[in-house]
This record gives sequence, C-alpha cells and structure tokens, in this order.
Amino acid sequence: MKWSELRRMAEKEGWYIVRHGSNHDVYAHADKDYQIALERHGAKEVGTGLYYKLKKQITI
Repeated sequence: MKWSELRRMAEKEGWYIVRHGSNHDVYAHADKDYQIALERHGAKEVGTGLYYKLKKQITI
C-alpha cells in the first residue's frame, strides 16, 4: 500500500492533520488519546509491518 492510500484511509476514519513536519504529517483523532505520524511521500510503498501497525492504530 502507498502512503497516499494510507493517508486517505486515515482521513476517512476521522483523523485530521495537527502539524506538518519536514517529512511526516502528524494526525490526531477526537476520540483517541494518541497521535500518528504519516510520511508525506505519497508514491512510496509502506513497509508491511509498519502498514499493519498504523492500520491497527487508525481503525481502533
């Protein structure tokens, strides 16, 4: 999965951008007490382990 697809999935689940970094964007959710960082390299592939970790954090 590409970073752009993961970003769309997060925004669809209700995550919003809190801060832009140099290589990552930090997202927060109103119902969660933690934030996630997503790379800004849209066409780059996400590693398998990292993908499953972020997917779990996004959808829980």
